[in-house]
Amino acid sequence: MQATLASGVTRTLVLAAVLGCLRVLADAPPNVRTMLPQIHAEDIRRHVYYLASEELQGRLTGTEGEKLATSYVADVFKTLGLKPAGDNGDYFDSFEFTAGVSLGEGNALTLSAGKAQSTFAVDTDWRPLAFSKPGATEAGVVFAGYGIVAPTHEEQAEYDSYVHLDVQDKWVLVLRFIPESVPAPRRQHFNRYAGLRYKAMLARDRGAKGLLVVSGPNSKVSQPLVALNFDASFSGSSIAAISVTDTVADALLKRAGKSLKELQDALDTGDPVMGFPIPDAMLTANVAIQQERRTGRNVLGRLDPPSGKTESMVVVGAHIDHLGPDASTGSLARDDERERIHYGGDDNASGVAGVLEIAQWFVSTDIAERPSHSILFAAWSGEELGLLGSAHYTREFAEQLNADTISPAIRAYVNMDMIGRLRDSVVIGGIGSSSIWNDEIEAANKGGIVSVSTQDDSYLPTDATSFFVKGVPFINAFTGAHEDYHTPRDTAEKVNCEGAASVAQLMANITRSLANRAEPPDYIGQAKPQGSGTNTGLRATLGTIPDYGQSGVLGVLLAGVREGGPAAAAGVRGGDIIVELGGMKVENIYDYTYAIEALKIGESVTIAVTREGQRIELRITPAPRE
Repeated sequence: MQATLASGVTRTLVLAAVLGCLRVLADAPPNVRTMLPQIHAEDIRRHVYYLASEELQGRLTGTEGEKLATSYVADVFKTLGLKPAGDNGDYFDSFEFTAGVSLGEGNALTLSAGKAQSTFAVDTDWRPLAFSKPGATEAGVVFAGYGIVAPTHEEQAEYDSYVHLDVQDKWVLVLRFIPESVPAPRRQHFNRYAGLRYKAMLARDRGAKGLLVVSGPNSKVSQPLVALNFDASFSGSSIAAISVTDTVADALLKRAGKSLKELQDALDTGDPVMGFPIPDAMLTANVAIQQERRTGRNVLGRLDPPSGKTESMVVVGAHIDHLGPDASTGSLARDDERERIHYGGDDNASGVAGVLEIAQWFVSTDIAERPSHSILFAAWSGEELGLLGSAHYTREFAEQLNADTISPAIRAYVNMDMIGRLRDSVVIGGIGSSSIWNDEIEAANKGGIVSVSTQDDSYLPTDATSFFVKGVPFINAFTGAHEDYHTPRDTAEKVNCEGAASVAQLMANITRSLANRAEPPDYIGQAKPQGSGTNTGLRATLGTIPDYGQSGVLGVLLAGVREGGPAAAAGVRGGDIIVELGGMKVENIYDYTYAIEALKIGESVTIAVTREGQRIELRITPAPRE
């Protein structure tokens, strides 16, 4: 293998001389045999240009583009001589998932009020929620305000929409969000109990047959009906749950002599408003939702040590999937580009290219000099949908061990997610997961391969978390956020291939050290940061792009702002550091998220930023996220 790879050097240099660079033939899979044994920027470029090509259509999990991408990685692993580590003696580790939900046949909604009967059109007047119980549900209707039950907490008083309200065997009509005009601390308190799944659970546990959700005229939503979106942890419910327009809700409330506007105005003060039954109203719904099941696949190849001992290994991985051929869930595309391919050049063709280059680097060393423990090279799919592929792998691995932890069988995990936009430094996250990392990074970066900043946080929105929660220490390389993130503008030509090669070399050096250690690294558990994952989904957006790679900054450093968004309109710029929002001090991303929870859509607040050492105060008006 070493001789074969070396013989390709001459051909590589000739091709480079003729073409000037290896950006041609981007739609054809590169031949790894013509690549240099060293980690090299031109080879990074060749991998990235193919993975982020038009042919691969954005590599959405479960699509033909993902199959082409994973087949390419498997072919590279095979050419390099890595051992297949997939399901059936091949390189693929497959998993099923729910790719989406859609309306099935037979959805219907009818209101019987006395002798009158009204029929409502699905997807116009009403729409099922994705987690709704399917089939027919017929029941009377009660109104329960915002459908919130929030306990007393510190200075926040208890709030209960169900006081003295009998909802047994009824439809419960609730407003979609939280009271609109309460003070910021009260909004933050309510937000923790305002998720639609939580509201459905409260209604179900009180004996209700169904949940009706209405946005209300004061909510200022761009779409009155809740979108029929699946979530990564897709699961149903034993209660029917549907979204209705304000018009449908008013038709119901009219039976009780009430109007939705008047009720929402009263509720938005935060004062308790008693719920009530709606007389002579029988609502019948038939819910039919289709789940689209697909199969995604990881790619796994293993390099074993000369000794043949394989009881402990280091895993080196990156996610191969992206958002696909148009604006799917997670897209931040502008309206005029939503139908374009989301190429994912940095996210995460760059990371996969890093994995492939590291694999080739190890294979190209003399067999006698290879590490003393196995290295598993992995390209994960389903990351953009909720870490599906890596979670599947770690779950299956734990089941095989019949244990909750997968360490020391997996001694450490090395992840690369978006390493293609190196500017000042690469951020190495996960330092808090083990005591060894600072020393390892310093030793691996002798000679100053790349400038490094570190972060302790061990709960990151990337595949590393699938390993950390199973007891495996990890590090993650990331070169920072940018304005092209999750848009069609994240293209191959914008990837800093020289920078990506430097990051890959650093991670290769660390991997070699990990695979040669006599004992696996220690594992340090970490409590999830306060505010991380506790909100039920932010309603407001400011159109900012935080630089999640920031280090040593008090506040939230912005990588950029969305064109046409509230931040841009307010005069906020990329490079600004947000230090205050709506009267709340902002020292980190969790403070920032918490402050956004307190904002009211359409109501301007003061945002304070530090720009070139000067504090600047601006007025910003939050927009609806939908």
